[in-house]
Amino acid sequence: MSLPAGFASDVLWPSDAERAKYTIGWIAPMPVELSPALALLDSVTTLHVVNDSNIYKAGKISNHHVVMVTLDKIGLGGILSVTERMYSSFRELKHLFLVGLGGGMPEFAQGEQMVLGDVVVSLQVEHLDCGRRTPNGFEFTHQTYWPNPDLLKAVNTLRSTHLLNGTRVPQTLQGIRQKLYQNIRNNPEDLGPDADHLFDPGYHHQDDAKLCDNCCDPRRSKSRQERGQKAYRARDSPLIHYGTIGSGNSLVVGSKEREHLYAEFRTICFEMEAAALMNYRCLVIRGISDYSDSHKNKAWQPYAAATAAAYAQELIMQLPAPVHDVNIDRLQTLTINNEGPSTSRNCHWTVYRSRNPLFTGRDDIVRELETIIRNALKDPSYTDQCSVVIYGMGGQGKSEICLQLAYRVRHIFWGVFWVDVSSTSSAKNDFLNIAKKLGIHAETMEEARQGLANVQHSWLLVLDNADDPDVDYQCYFPSGQLGVIIMTSRNSECHRYANTPAVELGGLFESDARELLLHAIDLPREQWRTFQDDAKELATLLQSHPLALMQAGAYISRAHCTIAEYPRIFSRQRKQLLKFRPKQAQSRYGDVYATFEASAGLIQESQAEAAKDALQLLSVLGICAASRLPLQRLFEEGWKGAKAVSSYNSSNKEDGFCHIDTWLVSHLPPLLQADADAWDPFRLVEAVQLLKSLSLVSADTHDDFLSVSMHPLTNAWALDRLVTAAQHKAWLAAGCLATLSNHDDWFLVKLGRQLQPHLWAFLSFRMNDMFASGSPTNISYILTRCGWLLYDMRDLAKLKDLVDNLMLYLNLNPLIADERWLSVYELLAQSLRNYGETPKAVSLLEQIVQIQEQILAKDHKELLASQRMLGSAYLDNKQIEKAVAILEQVVQIWEQILAEDQPERLASQRTLATAYLENKQIEKAVAIREQSVHMEEQTLAVDHLIQLISQHELAKAYQANEQAEKAASLLEQVVQVMEQTLAEDHPERLTSQHNMATCLWDLNHRDAALHMMKHVVEVRRKVLHETHPARTNSEKWLKDFEDEMIETSSAEYSASDSEEF
Repeated sequence: MSLPAGFASDVLWPSDAERAKYTIGWIAPMPVELSPALALLDSVTTLHVVNDSNIYKAGKISNHHVVMVTLDKIGLGGILSVTERMYSSFRELKHLFLVGLGGGMPEFAQGEQMVLGDVVVSLQVEHLDCGRRTPNGFEFTHQTYWPNPDLLKAVNTLRSTHLLNGTRVPQTLQGIRQKLYQNIRNNPEDLGPDADHLFDPGYHHQDDAKLCDNCCDPRRSKSRQERGQKAYRARDSPLIHYGTIGSGNSLVVGSKEREHLYAEFRTICFEMEAAALMNYRCLVIRGISDYSDSHKNKAWQPYAAATAAAYAQELIMQLPAPVHDVNIDRLQTLTINNEGPSTSRNCHWTVYRSRNPLFTGRDDIVRELETIIRNALKDPSYTDQCSVVIYGMGGQGKSEICLQLAYRVRHIFWGVFWVDVSSTSSAKNDFLNIAKKLGIHAETMEEARQGLANVQHSWLLVLDNADDPDVDYQCYFPSGQLGVIIMTSRNSECHRYANTPAVELGGLFESDARELLLHAIDLPREQWRTFQDDAKELATLLQSHPLALMQAGAYISRAHCTIAEYPRIFSRQRKQLLKFRPKQAQSRYGDVYATFEASAGLIQESQAEAAKDALQLLSVLGICAASRLPLQRLFEEGWKGAKAVSSYNSSNKEDGFCHIDTWLVSHLPPLLQADADAWDPFRLVEAVQLLKSLSLVSADTHDDFLSVSMHPLTNAWALDRLVTAAQHKAWLAAGCLATLSNHDDWFLVKLGRQLQPHLWAFLSFRMNDMFASGSPTNISYILTRCGWLLYDMRDLAKLKDLVDNLMLYLNLNPLIADERWLSVYELLAQSLRNYGETPKAVSLLEQIVQIQEQILAKDHKELLASQRMLGSAYLDNKQIEKAVAILEQVVQIWEQILAEDQPERLASQRTLATAYLENKQIEKAVAIREQSVHMEEQTLAVDHLIQLISQHELAKAYQANEQAEKAASLLEQVVQVMEQTLAEDHPERLTSQHNMATCLWDLNHRDAALHMMKHVVEVRRKVLHETHPARTNSEKWLKDFEDEMIETSSAEYSASDSEEF
């Protein structure tokens, strides 16, 4: 590492007070980046700090004391550990700069040109290591960080100055060259335009062992002159660009990746360290030394590093001069400075837990809390007692953060005390122990607490495990402004005890999670790189939960499996793995499940109704998935379904199907209150709030109703904690709720995507376990209703799996309908229709109808529903006359027994209208559909799916009746509403778009028609089997469109040639 000429580098071991004058940190990742930075200091001093392996270079720029450091290795992991040590040693740092080299986006915005030697300043940073693997490659996710607002203000001020007076970078570059030794190999000279080659995007570096000059064809590159006027630069006159910098653990090594990232995130510069520092709100300044492609150019590195350093100096000179902190003198009184490291003034220490050697990450939180505490001690105007609250689910490391913090700040407190408030007895014992240590006579906890409040020295008190939602923890707070209190809790409501911003603890950052796992495995650090991908997958599986990662590491370290094998074993033996306890470095509860069970224990101790409801709800949630569940709407729809059953039973007492629905109602969760006269969510909300208070669920009301979600590990524990009989009971309650809520199609349209993962989780149980929850008839009824839910969601693959498993478990012949299982065969028939096996579906449905006609009355709703389904299958099978005959019979009966606005009657009429269309009875079809639309417009919302389907079908009838303009107008309205309310792959939306395309074609709007039909085919190919009639029909129409377009173009071309001839 080269040093500025003429500067002696003194070596010092500064005290805490001496280090407090440094307010600006400067990180230069490589020596070539540090050299020009050192040349900017008035003098260079080498600093060493006790228990800090960093070697610092320090000096002044203008009135600012600056401390600089370089890295032992580049990348996110290397820079983070160096920065953490820097902030631990220099606690008064106000601003952090990351200054060095980067790869540039050669052309961006409106033709702006970036050349080698230019400078990029971060207005924001995109973390490019975030995302997930997909079949199409790595898909980036959006994770953005911004610099310190004060630094951005300085940047904007300097930009304004540059517009008026230009930049001082050229003069600064001359000064850097004069100060650096003249004999160094890489002097920071501007190499000029002849050395700047931008190679073609598709042309890659030809030989990794050689430089571009010796292996790459310069004819495949553009010079600055060829790139236009915007690429021109006078000597030592780089442009300063401002925008987004992309950061990740690997350099962008191809023009394709570079262009993709710019298109997605507008990144104009790429580097490898900034993402690790964004919790420090640092400003990133990069000199461009290459174009982020395979043609790396080290020749430009010295100059690019110097341009970046020159800009950084100019920006620092814009910052306000630091005001001498009058409280530094007070800070000095907190330490006793000798010739060597400082000694502690701490007199009392009642922290009996040692720090966990595996503790990883969270340094941003610890550092933020340390700053809050130090500021509270230093500020003489601070009259309120400083109280901090850390809350979150069990096992995230709340207590461990307090331990780390206590050890870091113990030297500035006269006393540091720890009280376990998980129970009244433990709190009393700990407070009395504190009183004894302090020589205070106390016989009660209140006397001990008051004794601590009267102490005229600074003290820190940790109130750990304040989890019980029924306890008011204010009674444990000693008064007195000389004290600082930190509370840990699972109860989110405890944030109210804080008078500083409360800290909600979630999972670790991905890089920290990987490090913790590999550390827990006790893997040599030099081998970590080999296992990064496997560690990342495992950390994702465990949602970066610290305790779960430590358990996984302990399990792997004992040679039970490899890192790569753990996810597969976890899927089979989840409970065993999450209850596995490490022998060393144990947490308070030992394993993940134990820490969650401690929260459940607090609920079980209560005799309140809300506690019983919360435990019932927790069991049902364990059956569901961890993702967001519209719980309040689901329970409300379940209650409505129960009331509908009651109403139907009272008027159809002889119906043999009544007893099943009554059985369903009897097994609903009790807190739903199925027998209540009106829907009341009070008990549900109270149960959710209790679970939320212990961090067992998260809750929100973003859609004007209560929804909940769970951490995946909590969700797994909620199921695994149940004994077999309790699991069956919870599964049955969830199934009855799903079945009875399935009476409103619009509910499913609005919330189907949110409900889908929960339905998958419900159906993921083994058939043996599901059928152990009740009689085969009742369980098959629940499962077939769930199958129809899957059909309504158009989850056809999952529906097929369910039907196949049901048929196999019940040992049924798929070709011959069995009277005992007609509902299963109806579902099988629909699945066959989904995959284009219409003849088989027709055969089954004919058998079903024949059996039902023998045992049910002609006007029974089950028979009529099966007949309508058979009519639809006849239409699919092109048996039009049969379809018309059976559907006319169904509609005639419905018209006799139901009012004209009843859904079953209207649905059958719509199907009959479709049959009329196929049978060329167009006027009848139009009349029926106009009547249906008129009726539904009076009773349904504008965006109700049923009304939209009816309007779409009416438009189709208009089209068949050669009323193309009328059809197109109505379809345009339908498609517009559907595009706002339905998912892209919803079948009704696709059907309407398909028919809209045919209408547009008839109206000679052929380009628009072709574009829309291509979209329909593209989506249907993603979601439908290749033999599905809807897919093949759209593909046929698209081919016809394309063929006719080709014929038309050929004819027009021929006609044009003839005219010219």
